[in-house]
Amino acid sequence: MNKTMKWTSAILATGVLLGGSGLIGGNSVQAATTGAKTVKQAVQQPSVVLKYKGQTLTQHAKIVDGNTMIPLTVLRDAFGLPINYNSTTKTYSVGSDSMKLNMEVSDYGVGTDLNGYYIYSMTGNHESKMINNRLYVPFKLLSDYLGVQGVYNPTQKSLDLSKRVMNDIKITSEALDKSNKNASIKVQYPKISGLAEEVQTKINATFKKQAEQFVSNSEEQASRRDGTVGNKYDFSQTYVVSFNREGVLSIVTDQYEYTGGAHGGTMREGHTFSLKDGKQIELKDLLKAEPNYKQKLDKMLKESTKELAFPDAPGGLTEKPNFFVSESGIVIFYQQYEIAPYAAGIPTYTFNFSSILPKGTDPFTSFK
Repeated sequence: MNKTMKWTSAILATGVLLGGSGLIGGNSVQAATTGAKTVKQAVQQPSVVLKYKGQTLTQHAKIVDGNTMIPLTVLRDAFGLPINYNSTTKTYSVGSDSMKLNMEVSDYGVGTDLNGYYIYSMTGNHESKMINNRLYVPFKLLSDYLGVQGVYNPTQKSLDLSKRVMNDIKITSEALDKSNKNASIKVQYPKISGLAEEVQTKINATFKKQAEQFVSNSEEQASRRDGTVGNKYDFSQTYVVSFNREGVLSIVTDQYEYTGGAHGGTMREGHTFSLKDGKQIELKDLLKAEPNYKQKLDKMLKESTKELAFPDAPGGLTEKPNFFVSESGIVIFYQQYEIAPYAAGIPTYTFNFSSILPKGTDPFTSFK
């Protein structure tokens, strides 16, 4: 689902330009047109005043389908993040390493990924949009993945933005490309630095082992391909950092494979670590303040999945639930076909810690 998503950009011959004059370096993002079909635009959207550290910005956010959309250039002008543009792929990039946001503008919309990981199907609406010839990014995307937080003032209809306090670590990408005549095999996995040596070695060994095992399995499958028939096989792994605060690091990896047929398949895995000792955190470690957390989660999951799940699927809390931590709480997910048809993708459900734990409980106390 992630690597195979393609965005055709031939129609927009000159791409998206920064600045009111149509040149990189201005205060807005504009779309060029060619006289052919143009990007669908939203008009007359309600505005939200934007502030950064209490100072009012000249640019405003807009509300689109209930989502607060932030002008891309706010990341440059307020947060000091440079915006780069690739004229060949018609892609804008902002940020770096695991927090590098890429937006490919095409006639079909804006393809958004974080360091190669497409996040449109994760925990909410993360789709960037063209609005009146300007490129906007959902506040939810910035909040969930780029370390931005905001406080909304309903009286002033304003959103005060600021940076989150993150764990003092660095996350870079390691790449493995084992493509051959039978298959494309490309893998990215995270590498952590800035921790005690024994801690980061333990965490990094987990991701390296997972990546190497996926490559080995992919090579083995590719070796059985009949090279005289059909397209090459396709195997890829990407990742995204879903939480990096309070002494806790949560990373999601997606492994995609296509070996023929109508479509490929994706296997998702959540990895959550304590940065004190490098141990993987389980649900019981985060929810130990609530003795009945299993019963609570089981009930909430059954209620959430009842309209989607197969008639004979339990749809509740499994023996070893797949999960990760996000800025919104605990995220439980099921693999493709586990409880629902392929069209349902990877069913994903987010629960605030406050809906599970006793009032005032901090799930991260023991990891700080």
